[in-house]
Amino acid sequence: MHCWKKIALSFAVALGWSGAALAQPDWPTKPILFVVPAGAGGTTDIIARALGQALGERLGQPVVIDNRAGAGGITGVTFAAKARSDGYTAVVGTNTTMAANLFLYKSFQIDPVKDFTPIAMVVDTPFALMVPSNSPYKSVSELIAAARAKPGKLNYGSGTSSALLCTEMLKRLAGIDIVRVNYKASPQALADLMAGEIDVVCEPLASGLANINNGRLRTLALTGEKRSSLAPNLPTVAESGLPGMNYSAWIGLWAPAGTPQEIISRLTAEVITSLKDPEVQRKMTGASSTTRPEGAEALHAAQQAEIDKIRELSKTVRLVSD
Repeated sequence: MHCWKKIALSFAVALGWSGAALAQPDWPTKPILFVVPAGAGGTTDIIARALGQALGERLGQPVVIDNRAGAGGITGVTFAAKARSDGYTAVVGTNTTMAANLFLYKSFQIDPVKDFTPIAMVVDTPFALMVPSNSPYKSVSELIAAARAKPGKLNYGSGTSSALLCTEMLKRLAGIDIVRVNYKASPQALADLMAGEIDVVCEPLASGLANINNGRLRTLALTGEKRSSLAPNLPTVAESGLPGMNYSAWIGLWAPAGTPQEIISRLTAEVITSLKDPEVQRKMTGASSTTRPEGAEALHAAQQAEIDKIRELSKTVRLVSD
């Protein structure tokens, strides 16, 4: 090796430059792909598009949305995990697709912690316990008392994994037996709830908001740790007499493992700045979500806490599917 090449190489090593960083000094130079493990039009898709537009304007490159629905989110997450770790692919994941699916599907072969690098938390979406408007239960304590008095007589509907997890957490904490009625999708469960065919559901507040406002459904409480700015008058389950209940949906942004740290740091800063923009916040509120501009460490902590929580739940409740 020529002397000058040795000097250049030594200089690069001394500065701690990685091959990936040297190869991409002007990142980004082309569009960035946001993989959304859900169909178009849903909450995750709406959030991804709002963030992608703002982020693209800040980075000077468009953010392209790639909807890859299927298998409860496994299809999109698997695709993103196998993408090149060059800073041009990220996955818009949720507490289900990036944590709970470990315990929900045998076919989920991706490690959502080891196979990805966290970028930033994006939003929270509150969940609520809902009953028919003519239900005799007007509070969480009344629902729990009835379930304890009549074990196995009340039922709940679940059209998504989130609805299942939320209600099973409630059952475990309260020590009650409420029978699950499985649905293919949330709208079917909500329709039967309004018809009085089932007793309760735990769904995103946004899912039932129109029918709450028109008087066909009643919200007993939110299931998250604290009240939501979207419905500040609604108490939490914990405030209603059942401490420890904490279930809400959150959405975050991850890159494939091995993505250069310089790029991750830049993305984290730009995402947080984008989420503080009033127009972005307005769009998130329109999707019944509140912005949560927190960095990679906060996202990693939330992901790990969710995994730990669902792992504990899986010890007493059969969650896994084929």
